[in-house]
Amino acid sequence: MMLFLIFGTSSTLAATDYPGVMVALIELGDEASESYDPSQSLVYGDRFSKLYFGGFEGKGLEFAVGQADQQAMIDIEMGFGLLINSAVNGKSNAEISDQWQTLREKLVNAPMIENQDAGFWSIAMQSLFILLREGVEALLVVAALVAYLRKAGAADKVPLIWFGVIAALFASVATAWILQSLISNSGAAKEALEGATMLLAAVLLSYVSFWLFSRREMQQWQGFIHNKLGEAVSGGSLLAIVSVAFFAVYREGAETILFYQALVADVEGGIEPIATGFGLALLLLGVVYLFIFQLSVRLPLKQFFSATAGLLYVLSVIFAGKAVLELQVTGWLPSSYIEWLPSIGWLGIFPSLESIALQLLFLLLPVLIFLVQWFIKKGLRKQPEDQGGVVTE
Repeated sequence: MMLFLIFGTSSTLAATDYPGVMVALIELGDEASESYDPSQSLVYGDRFSKLYFGGFEGKGLEFAVGQADQQAMIDIEMGFGLLINSAVNGKSNAEISDQWQTLREKLVNAPMIENQDAGFWSIAMQSLFILLREGVEALLVVAALVAYLRKAGAADKVPLIWFGVIAALFASVATAWILQSLISNSGAAKEALEGATMLLAAVLLSYVSFWLFSRREMQQWQGFIHNKLGEAVSGGSLLAIVSVAFFAVYREGAETILFYQALVADVEGGIEPIATGFGLALLLLGVVYLFIFQLSVRLPLKQFFSATAGLLYVLSVIFAGKAVLELQVTGWLPSSYIEWLPSIGWLGIFPSLESIALQLLFLLLPVLIFLVQWFIKKGLRKQPEDQGGVVTE
């Protein structure tokens, strides 16, 4: 079904002149910046927003730049988020002009793919990297969860993880179709959906990570691990684990489909190189999955629980940073730029106070929980001594 949605529309699509679209977008941005009036903040906020969603994203420039340089695409997205937020809040003409000139320079210098004259393997590699880039994070989550259930003696629950993955794929197809066919401002809707989904995924990942880490010392009770832990994951914790698998796949699924449709639109002719790249990416993801799974299964229990919990928590911090960026572009969250902070897209680090604050909160949360647990345990150990009793371990 996903392949049909990706390739089934190729006959109705035409290749895009990305450099020409970029020139037109910059001209519209120049006009908006020059005529900007702080007293009409909502009007110009909407105008800059349409410049991003209707121009940069809606005309395929996000895809063209992202395929050539993912970090450049993220920096432009960050610039648009800051500009839209500043316009909505009625910042001064000088501030808007400075922000637009900074963004304008990034747009002018942005690298872009040009597929019309590209060779077979050039297009195939672009197709491969779309799926590989969008799928690796989800794969890490799914492989870790499958290995965990098997390690915990709950192998019979593994099909539920795959049920969550399949459900996410169908939901991604439905979402891509809705965004493309039914929603006029699909760009804004897509960014908002991605941001909300990533934020929810970050929360669920952190929960499951805590749950796993709290059981890292249980390896000394092999009977508990193999007989009781399977029962423990049959309730609310299992639902959270399956939900993590679902949202990890769903958060990128619809965007992946839309990117492939953009690639099909940009390539005049057959879809063989795109299908070839797609198939190679599936093979590589399969190899990565088997490697992660085998490595996880062979780890001693304590190291396995700690490593899995750590991996999921790192991903939750990355997801949190990316979620804030998406919601800032849609205008759902404010954007406070931190000039000295670099942007590292693959780590979810962006020069935004809101993004960094949420990531710091995620990083500090386990420390706070550890301290609370430590003080509680310390108090329980002291209590028998205060009552004249004997402490027993």
